Amino acid sequence: MNPVRYEKITAKQVLNPVKTPAMPFEHSINPYRGCQHGCSFCYARAMHAFLGLNGDDTFQTNILMKENAPEALREQLRKAARSRKGLAGIGRIAIGTATDPYQQAEGRAKLTRGCLEVLTEYPVPLTITTRSPLILRDLDLLRKLPVYAVNISLNTLNRTTWRNFEPGAPSPAKRLETVRALTDAGIPAGIFMAPMLPYITDGRDELEELIAAAAEHGAQFVMASYLRLSVSDVKVWFFETIRRHYPQLVGKYARLYASSPYAPREYRDPVRRYVDELLERYGLRDMDEEEEAPRPGERAAAGAAASGRSSGKPLEIPWQPPAGSPGNACGGCPAASAAVGAGAAASAGAVASAGAAADGGYTGAAGDSASRSGLAGGSRTARQGAGTPGAAQAVAAAAGTPAEAGTPLALEPGSPPAQLVFSF
Repeated sequence: MNPVRYEKITAKQVLNPVKTPAMPFEHSINPYRGCQHGCSFCYARAMHAFLGLNGDDTFQTNILMKENAPEALREQLRKAARSRKGLAGIGRIAIGTATDPYQQAEGRAKLTRGCLEVLTEYPVPLTITTRSPLILRDLDLLRKLPVYAVNISLNTLNRTTWRNFEPGAPSPAKRLETVRALTDAGIPAGIFMAPMLPYITDGRDELEELIAAAAEHGAQFVMASYLRLSVSDVKVWFFETIRRHYPQLVGKYARLYASSPYAPREYRDPVRRYVDELLERYGLRDMDEEEEAPRPGERAAAGAAASGRSSGKPLEIPWQPPAGSPGNACGGCPAASAAVGAGAAASAGAVASAGAAADGGYTGAAGDSASRSGLAGGSRTARQGAGTPGAAQAVAAAAGTPAEAGTPLALEPGSPPAQLVFSF
């Protein structure tokens, strides 16, 4: 794994208009390009190609930092406030649509915090999407802002799956603790269950465990969205991950995504109906993200098959994960409890806050805390499955150590490159 390099760049603007009608916001803010979480399914890998960079390992080891992000944002909002429509013309702002605004670099660079400080001067409704407990550092600002949702991205409680696909992201346990801490602080928060991975994270038992854990940790909603493979850079990198860790699924994925960025409706619809049943059972709101809502003209031109809708043919590989599939068993690792004890739930916020203050939620490769034992306990016993394919070779080299507290962030092009918080 190459060391991470940080490069300062100057942005002309950081408040960018979002013209896709399906999106529930009108503008986005992304203080960084590239993301140290290194999620293999991240669609933002393609954005590196626009800069002449690769969407492979470079995406997580070459982080571009918009050093003037707060100042550029203030200038844009100042002009908007003086316009005919005023701040109302901005609509809603989404922070973290392309890369995680609370990735490791934010711990010292504080560009996201700087943008939030500006937004306290120009209050505009906003949402934040992140995988990181580092967001708890900014509770003082979040309480002052018209935040209508904090989306904590979490698509599995399976530790092997997490490490295979999100090698640099905090653990599922830490993310659940973050939801609890946010809601306890009065911040509306829930789970962005995305992307759901066919045959890997969408088994019936795994879906129920995740939604039950979300409810137990105070989530106010769950937003589910299936894997999208829209761009070749993303598709190639993702398939390499599948080949490495789940070789028996390569053919199935090739058929599912042969003619569309989306799996066919015949596969997705039964899962979505089951998710709806679970949300109703556990009393959670469904903040459904419409995965594919092109304009009427575009829809007609694209056709059903191209847009990922019904293929018009019997589905060759339906959604019925067998008992030993990676999506229907926890691969022999402890499953997160659907009923966490009251004591563990009460202490989760304190644990997450302490972790965020100390290290931004990144406590080594596991990114985990002692409260994991609380998640594994409860009414659901740990299930012994057939073992997640590829698990033996998946995490052998995943162990890392947290960065020293006094280690300076290497920001200047000529300075020694900073090591990634995780070694993987």
